[in-house]
Amino acid sequence: ENLNGNIPQGLDTPVIVRFAHAKGAGKGEGQSQGRPGPYSNGGGGAGQAWGGKGGGGKGGGKGDMQSFIRGITDQLPGGKYNNDENALFIGGLPFDCTTADLYSLFTPFGAIPANGVKAMLGQDGRCSGIGFVNFIDPTAMEAAVAALNGAAMPHGKTLDVKVKAPKGQKNGKGGF
Repeated sequence: ENLNGNIPQGLDTPVIVRFAHAKGAGKGEGQSQGRPGPYSNGGGGAGQAWGGKGGGGKGGGKGDMQSFIRGITDQLPGGKYNNDENALFIGGLPFDCTTADLYSLFTPFGAIPANGVKAMLGQDGRCSGIGFVNFIDPTAMEAAVAALNGAAMPHGKTLDVKVKAPKGQKNGKGGF
């Protein structure tokens, strides 16, 4: 479990584990030189933190995680995706359904890109009964449709899970 301070079998002294510091740097300095990502010291180029807010740590400010996610999304698998490609329309959702609920329901079928799930909300802030899920892999999308389309919901409705029609088309039948 924890290597630091333990005496491994065959040794007589405990192992001491420490992180190395950059040459000439004191504690906490110089550790992220040339390192892209959230642990950089700000500045520009490779050293700039995602989201443009500079380094930081605990409690670095409101919205740091969302800023990080927005900044790195394009670099993640499926980060730049066509919204109609491998997308599902889900109808018959209960009013208390959230985006997190949809994610939990659909993620077992396959990889979903960042921001690839959305439960649509009405003016009252509750689910309007529909949602959308994007998959990276078309076979995952097909498996989700096969497994969940027509599933009975506790509130008496059935889930309507189908391939999303391209924008400007309704029910996949052309026209505006």
